[in-house]
Order: sequence, then structure tokens, then C-alpha cells
Amino acid sequence: MPPRRRRSFKEDLKDIFSVHRGERRGLMILLAMCLLAAGWVTYEQWIRPATVEDAEDLHLTWSKLQDNIKVKEKEYRHEPKHDRVQLFAFDPNGLPTEQWLQLGLSERQAGAIHRFEEHGGKFRVKGDVAKMHVVDADLFAQWEPYIQLPDSLPRKTWENYADRDHFPRDSASWKDGGKSFAREDHNAVVELNSADSTTLVTVRGIGPSFARAIIRYRDRLGGYLSLDQLNEVYVLRDKPDAVERIRPHLTLDPAMVKLIHLNSCTVEDLGPHPYAGWKVANAMVAYRKQHGPFPTVDAITGCILVTDSIRDRLAPYLTLE
Repeated sequence: MPPRRRRSFKEDLKDIFSVHRGERRGLMILLAMCLLAAGWVTYEQWIRPATVEDAEDLHLTWSKLQDNIKVKEKEYRHEPKHDRVQLFAFDPNGLPTEQWLQLGLSERQAGAIHRFEEHGGKFRVKGDVAKMHVVDADLFAQWEPYIQLPDSLPRKTWENYADRDHFPRDSASWKDGGKSFAREDHNAVVELNSADSTTLVTVRGIGPSFARAIIRYRDRLGGYLSLDQLNEVYVLRDKPDAVERIRPHLTLDPAMVKLIHLNSCTVEDLGPHPYAGWKVANAMVAYRKQHGPFPTVDAITGCILVTDSIRDRLAPYLTLE
């Protein structure tokens, strides 16, 4: 049997590219279409001159796109339109929501300012309003001439101290610039549930940071029922000696405590309380809706999330009346 002849590379390549007449015609048509498409793209991109109408249409389209983006950004941030601002003389402290809306804020932004005030915040000078994150610079620039607050507070010195006339000029308090009066004031007893930060700092051992923290926690509680609760204040938790030093200079009036109406409160009323929290507040309101009003305050333990510890701490702040 004669040996089999080995095929050459040229013959193998010829077999691969061998096509019949119909396939060859189809390939030629496809190639022609590709060349036409490439030529059209090349002409449109680099050869055809741009017309003035095209440039104007492009500019108009781009302007509309930019305007739409700005509108969407304002809607996303819940920002009102500043061209609808109604300007009038106003004091921002305790300003109703309706008047904030007239000044150009949204209901959500006005609510943020009211929450700031509920936590003890107060506007003392015009610049305090600009510090609110819901007030932008353009809006504050329109408000500034109408805000009924001073540009700055006077520097506190003994010469302009409001009560200096109560001391004779030859007294020791007048001669030492009021230092002896300050020492006497530091020994005063202060009612904790009604005192502001200015009054609290007159107590020896309470500085501005301690006063702010004590008032902030008091607002969350609704008022202190016991001086032992000072140990729960964030900045005083690891400072039992500081609490013991200030206790003799503080007193409590339980009548100043703000109670929560158990059978009518909402989750927003109960959730911020440090003894409840949002999870327990949601559970208690849901339990009340399912089973009806609570017959007694102690009945809150019927809610599975309310432990005996939570009940003992939270119950004094609840009322059925």
C-alpha cells in the first residue's frame, strides 16, 4: 500500500477559505454595508461642518438640562423657592411654622428649628440663625435686616453687671471687681428643673460643658426626679466625685417634671425618652392599639419589651390623666 501523501499548508488554508458563490456574494454585501456605515460616521464626526442652528439647539438643550438638574436638587433637599420669600420683622425664637414658611423654609426645615428649640436651643444674636444647617447663605442674607436680634452680645464685665447697683461703691464686692460676689453666688442652692445654663454655672463645680449636658439630659427626661440621675448624664458618668461636689448646691421641684400621657402619646412623644427608646415606644403604642388603653401605668409590662427595670424607671414619667 503506497504511503499517504501529507497535505501542504497552502492546501489546508485554501480549504478553510473556500466558499461557494452564494456565500461569497453575501460576504461582499456585508463588507459594502460596513464600509458605508464607517464612511457615514466619519463624515458626521469629522467632515460635515456644524451649522448655527445645531449649535443653538445644543445650547438650548444643555440649558434646559441644567435647569432640570437644579430643580431636582432642590426637590431632593426639600428646599423652597427663595423668590417666594415674604420678608417681615421677626424674632426667630418661638416663631410659628406658618411664619417660617412665609420666610421661605419648608415644613421639614421649620421642624428642624423647632426641635433645636425643644432641646434647649436659643437664638441670641443674628449669627446664630445662620448656623442652622437648614438656612443657606442666600436666604440668611435676605433675612438679616429683619431679624430682631442684636448683631453681638455685650462683653460681660463687672462694670456693666446688672446688679452692681446693689453694692455700695465702698464695699468689698465693688472694690475687687465683683469677685467676692461671685464666690458667694457659687455657694447658692439652685433648683435643677427650672435653671438655665447661666444659673447652673454659678454652682461651684459646674462649668459651661457640664451645664449644657445636664440641661440636655433634663430635656430628654422631662425633668429630674432624683439627684442620683445626674450620674446618668454623659459627661458625668465617670465622674462620681464631681456629682458629689455639686449635689449639696442643687435642689429639685418634682412639680416641674413634664409627664407623658400614656394613653394618648405617639411614638414621637415617647421614643426620645432615655428610659424608653424608639424600639420600646413602637412596641408600647402597638400594644395599646391592639389591646386598648392601659388601665394602669404598671400595665405597660404587658408589652413584651417592657422589663421590670424599664417599668420602674419609666413609670414615674407616665400618667393616665
